[in-house]
Amino acid sequence: MPEQERGEEKTEGAPEGGAAAAPPVPKAERPAKAAEGKVPVKQPAPPGSIADTIREVLPDLQFEAYQGLSNIIVEINRDDIAKTLPVFHSDPRLDLKFMRCLFGVDHADEGMDVVYQLLSLEKKHEVVVKTRLAQNDLRVPSVSSVWKAADWHERETRDMFGIVFEGHEHLVPLLLPEDMTDHFPLRKDNPLAPVEEWQGERVGEDEVANVGHIPPGSRYESLGGGKETEE
Repeated sequence: MPEQERGEEKTEGAPEGGAAAAPPVPKAERPAKAAEGKVPVKQPAPPGSIADTIREVLPDLQFEAYQGLSNIIVEINRDDIAKTLPVFHSDPRLDLKFMRCLFGVDHADEGMDVVYQLLSLEKKHEVVVKTRLAQNDLRVPSVSSVWKAADWHERETRDMFGIVFEGHEHLVPLLLPEDMTDHFPLRKDNPLAPVEEWQGERVGEDEVANVGHIPPGSRYESLGGGKETEE
């Protein structure tokens, strides 16, 4: 075959310039999808951490301690909350007098966590305390008498997750209407349709027809609010 003809031949799939086609780049997996179903490995708390101080202060307490992203996480049983957390606050070796936050985490069928983020400004250490509740028994002792900040945190957590903080003197809705005591927006089993119905009853059907999205199953779905029209 003449040299000119050989030069005109092209590899199948190659671009006009004669260079070999680059292999297709695989599509990156969605980070959230890649993380689904993976249980993080718990790294033991390092020696000399606040977990050792807790063992010194409460030698009979059964708990699991491991290293979190930025602090030590301690998991204790619900039945130990009432007798343990006041000691965390008052014992001078721990001195956890500042509550940074308290909130709930829904693990669906595995139950719910109540999480306490505690800090000592004097000792310059902090700890995250977790306790697991069964979905059919969402009760835990209140610590509002130990940390004043827990008053509103517990009310908010009750609003969002339906967790009852036993012993709280004024566990009434904080973020939700006072008559909304059976709807918990941050629970994983929270349906959206009843919320849309409740909103529709308040604003009227004419306004509901103009909203951006009406969840399937809502009795306002037939209004077609926010649906794109076919050309």
